[in-house]
Amino acid sequence: MMAAQEEINAARRMIEELRDQHAHDVLKLIRLLEDGAMKGKAADKLIKDCQAWEAAYKSVFHRALAVLDSAPVGPGSAQSAPELFRHALGQLPSSTDPGMPHR
Repeated sequence: MMAAQEEINAARRMIEELRDQHAHDVLKLIRLLEDGAMKGKAADKLIKDCQAWEAAYKSVFHRALAVLDSAPVGPGSAQSAPELFRHALGQLPSSTDPGMPHR
């Protein structure tokens, strides 16, 4: 299915906005932990979990943008651009996935 250029542009803006918001939030949490908000083994583990989470989500955002870059562009679309990359990427990591920090 082809997506209209407007749909691709809107999806790109949404992905970039989420990527930037996520990066800010996770880095803020990591800095808070590293500055001593928590101490001990639990804090060290949480920092490592947050760093792994950050790396995983960076990869997801990178792949989502790559899918949009490769999406065929047409005059209209029966399927929206976000729907196109949702199918292409599969299920995104969530707080219920093993190994991912819980909300």
